[in-house]
Amino acid sequence: MKIMRCAVVAFFCVAVSAIAADELIALKAARMFDGKSNALVRNGVVVVQGDKILDAGSNLPIPSAAYVIDLGDATLCPGFMDAHTHLTLDFSGDYNQRRLKEVDLNVSEQAIIATTYARATVEAGFTTVRDLGSRFVGSREFVDVALRNSINKGVILGPRMLVATKGIGATGGHFDPTR
Repeated sequence: MKIMRCAVVAFFCVAVSAIAADELIALKAARMFDGKSNALVRNGVVVVQGDKILDAGSNLPIPSAAYVIDLGDATLCPGFMDAHTHLTLDFSGDYNQRRLKEVDLNVSEQAIIATTYARATVEAGFTTVRDLGSRFVGSREFVDVALRNSINKGVILGPRMLVATKGIGATGGHFDPTR
């Protein structure tokens, strides 16, 4: 339940930024994960403006112009980052079955499916990701770039993306085009 509340808060931050780009918002909750200590801090406050977290901490002063949202007994988890993702693909399950499905999909279908991965990632609390390569069978398209651009334009919901386009891997590895 606590993880769900944390994810809801992260999703809320992204959704609010899309609606009220210039409005100053202060989120308050009983606890906050700050990434600095080994324990949750009490009386968490996150100050957001647009798509930027301006400040986060314990018992922070709330700007007088801020719209305050008191989330009560929730846990704030501001700004999770994942430094190794491939948001355009789902790497779970049986590798051979997944590869067979990829051969049957065209790049447009894969791009549409990737929007669900982007949304799931931000809803899980990750506001920024580094996507380390997208490869689609029979295509030279950069779905990761299109996904990033669509998120930046507000067309779809997802995390801030830093994209690599082509993945780098060992010979015989998952980014070897001869494989």
